[in-house]
Amino acid sequence: MINRLMKKQLLAALLCAPLLTQAQDAYTLKFLPELQQSQWVNASNRPDAKINIGIPVLSGIGFYYYNSGFTYNSLFHRSGDNMSINPGDFIDKLKDRNLLGVGANVQWLSCNVALPMDLNVGFSVQDRADFRFSYPKDLFKFAWYGNGAYIGQTLDIGKFGLSGSWYREYALHATKAVGKWTFGVSPKLLFGKTNVNTKASSLKITTEPDYYVITAEANMQIQTSGFADSADRANGAMEFPGYAFNTKNAGLGIDLGASYQLDDKITLSGGINNLGYIKWKSNVHNYSSGPTKFTFDGFGLENFLRGDSNFISTDQYLDSVKDLIDFKKSTDPYKTALPAEFFVMGNYQMGRISNFGAQLSMQRFVKKSVFAATLAYRAHVSKHFTGAITYTAKSNAAFNLGGAIIARYAGMQIYFATDNWFASIKPLNSKNTNFHMGLNLAIGDRVKKKNEVDEYHFHHEFHHKHLEEDEHDEDNDNDEEDHTDHRPDNGPTNTPPNR
Repeated sequence: MINRLMKKQLLAALLCAPLLTQAQDAYTLKFLPELQQSQWVNASNRPDAKINIGIPVLSGIGFYYYNSGFTYNSLFHRSGDNMSINPGDFIDKLKDRNLLGVGANVQWLSCNVALPMDLNVGFSVQDRADFRFSYPKDLFKFAWYGNGAYIGQTLDIGKFGLSGSWYREYALHATKAVGKWTFGVSPKLLFGKTNVNTKASSLKITTEPDYYVITAEANMQIQTSGFADSADRANGAMEFPGYAFNTKNAGLGIDLGASYQLDDKITLSGGINNLGYIKWKSNVHNYSSGPTKFTFDGFGLENFLRGDSNFISTDQYLDSVKDLIDFKKSTDPYKTALPAEFFVMGNYQMGRISNFGAQLSMQRFVKKSVFAATLAYRAHVSKHFTGAITYTAKSNAAFNLGGAIIARYAGMQIYFATDNWFASIKPLNSKNTNFHMGLNLAIGDRVKKKNEVDEYHFHHEFHHKHLEEDEHDEDNDNDEEDHTDHRPDNGPTNTPPNR
């Protein structure tokens, strides 16, 4: 019954996760400075509108899903009304360590204002949920092929990495232009709600070539916060709204960004996102086991032949297995790091509309790094419409064709951005998918006055230039007339009158 329930839960998770996507992945969003939301992933970006106001929930909804190992359709195969699983089709394609991530973020409040002296300031409040899991190839090998295929080898089927958090983020945003440089910073105050984290995880299975003796070694340390046990429920520690507004699990974070205008066409930028931590103190339950070791050398065949029906029910084996998986509990506070991201970018402006960009990024993912490279084309047709197309190659997910659409009319700004359009059409064939969408209030234009001044100076200089040219032409005409009427100065000339 438990196995069937677990299979249903796994099936539901794999089925639904690709449909609900985005939180940390935002490669396309970094290329959209028109949005205040882009400042949250690239701190040096400055929104186009003079005043940006986020509508609760509607202004920022995002989801992401990433599985470096397999897609849903590569694991589950349908033939008519029957569903089958063929792990052998994809096990050999797995890496030694594979990654699975799913998450979401919801914006509650946000505002960004352009001030004099090329300064932008703002704030945002949002909830973030992020679940990241690394799993070993050995787990699938052991489950599908058994230990008989790996005589004399050690399989680490418990080399998991798990990090899942739900926390609330209060952030300030500031961007300042200084000459050709633009600097951005976003300090954050964090309050955690729920967390699960593996500090250590290992379960090694070794089958000796002689007599096929099996040795198991386990070492696991799991940390949790925000999950109630019987004592917590009795104390009412997990009741709403106290749970949702819990401030005991506090942390700090920061985003940093900078850009440099190399010339009138090329801009270089880079930054760090989610550099910080959360210290978990409330409703903490930690579980640890090991390091322990258990050796199984088989059952006594001689006892079986003698008719001993208890040959497999010895306390020795049961106690050994119990010791192997016996967890000790503690309530010690612990600290977890945010999934930091490092990126560098370059943009080339071609004419008034077209902008080409490239981005390299690296993100920490449960003690493993995920790398991505993105190429982008953005067409800023006018302040009313912007479109973008992107291509992203990510670790074990090489083909991701994404883009964005931004429409702004009557003080409203609607946007949709994704790193993988294909996943929206066929999510069950995708390893990586995400999207951002929302509705902002966008009032005024940050660069309008500057453009008006530039336009005034342009027309003034144009008019002044033509006045000078006209005056110069008039002077030339006068010079020509003077030259035509000029006579050599040979003294007075007496011309007799006509008679």
